[in-house]
Amino acid sequence: MELFLSDKIILITGGTSPLGQALVRKAVQHGAHVFFTYFKSSGTAKELEKTGAQGFSLDLANTSAIDAFAEAFQGKAELLDVLIHNAAATADAFIEKMSEKDWDHVLQVNLKAPFYLTQKLLPLLLRKKPSKVFTLVSRAGLSGLAGAANYAASKGGLIAMTKTLAKELGRKKILVNAVNPGFMRSSMTASVPQEILQKNLEESPLKTFSDPEEVADFLLFLSSERMRQVTGQVFHFESRPF
Repeated sequence: MELFLSDKIILITGGTSPLGQALVRKAVQHGAHVFFTYFKSSGTAKELEKTGAQGFSLDLANTSAIDAFAEAFQGKAELLDVLIHNAAATADAFIEKMSEKDWDHVLQVNLKAPFYLTQKLLPLLLRKKPSKVFTLVSRAGLSGLAGAANYAASKGGLIAMTKTLAKELGRKKILVNAVNPGFMRSSMTASVPQEILQKNLEESPLKTFSDPEEVADFLLFLSSERMRQVTGQVFHFESRPF
């Protein structure tokens, strides 16, 4: 196997999700030094650490926890090649039933945490040229999603932030891009009604759900030295009209 991420330092949030696990495993296989965060899935985290990756328990809804993590991480790494914001939260409800607490929590994890963590780790990103930041976004951020105004708003904001950071950080040789992994099975979609799952399946040109393994391969290819001049883009793993 070609080690096209040899010695790169990569940090992945949400490392115990299906996509996060694929990213961690494959990045290690391709020679990277991998760090990941997780929230509650300590058992899965321990299994991932057997690959050689290092996990950190982190509540991304808590800025004080992010402060402590950033300080600890900077004690482990002198620079950061790639930062992948994969973690996300949902708390679905129609607007008349959505609580302010659920609105705030989803926006905190999905939008504020990527901003805050990027800001805190910027000194490490600036020590590598080019370094890369990736955000995981969603079709919901472009077309909306009934029953999930908080999630759609957070992903729409994340797309706008990605494009803005690409403009701000390009002169510092930091590439910032977004990937929409498409609709895939995960803990976040486990409670989605079968009729909605079927609707998403029917709307897919390929009539299939996204494969975390393929999305991980794509993201890690973008993380390699083969991509050095692409920034401000949103890559979609689906071609349904928005």
